[in-house]
Amino acid sequence: MKKKTWIWILISFLLFIYLLFFSWQKFGTNNVSAEILSKQEAKNLVQDRYQGTVTQIKLADGQFHIELEKEENLYSIKLDAISGKVLSFIKKGTNSPPANQPPATLLSEDEIKKIILAVANGTITSFEKIESDSGTIYKAVVKEGNKQTTLTVHAVTGKILSSTTSTINESPKRLTEAEAREIAKKQVNGTVDHIWLETKGEQTYYLVEIKTKDDREAIVQIHAIIGNVMSVTWDDDNKDNDNNDDSKNRSKDDKKEDDD
Repeated sequence: MKKKTWIWILISFLLFIYLLFFSWQKFGTNNVSAEILSKQEAKNLVQDRYQGTVTQIKLADGQFHIELEKEENLYSIKLDAISGKVLSFIKKGTNSPPANQPPATLLSEDEIKKIILAVANGTITSFEKIESDSGTIYKAVVKEGNKQTTLTVHAVTGKILSSTTSTINESPKRLTEAEAREIAKKQVNGTVDHIWLETKGEQTYYLVEIKTKDDREAIVQIHAIIGNVMSVTWDDDNKDNDNNDDSKNRSKDDKKEDDD
């Protein structure tokens, strides 16, 4: 009788040891080696699985409580912090406005312009309304001196969505014909018969033809940018040059006849 009792005690002890060892293998090693997922890992796991955007995530009691937005719908998810297993997935609602809600009222153009000029000094040189995927926006260009600012503004909220400022590299201003005419008349007293613009190489200039009271003609060359007088050519000079050329030619002919 005592022998059987000891046998049962031994069997019970061995069974207890076996169960203890089995439990340690199954649960003890897992608890030692398991690591809690980071928030970023949990976020990536949910976004990859459901192809949405995680808007909120927090860890509590070994679970991640996650808010997910997908196609204007909102979902609440509970995720095991160790295994990454989804414990619950509940649709909370939608981001879309209720069907009976009236459409948002756009700000007037005058209101938008006031908002723009409050953040950018200068004059509005361009202003347009644009329909984009994110809604209606206004795009404007404000110029002050050699500075140009381009802004986009939300048409409903008036929020400045973007603002960039750049420097304008303006080309030198050219004289007008009227300005060139006045410069030429100060150089030569007379009546302007003709004025035209020419460019040679990198130089641009006006040629102003003036006739004096004594019927003489002059051409005044004026730099088109800085306005200085480059030259004055009289018609008499051209005639003298022509006469000199004729005299030279006659002399050559006479000399040739003498040689013959």
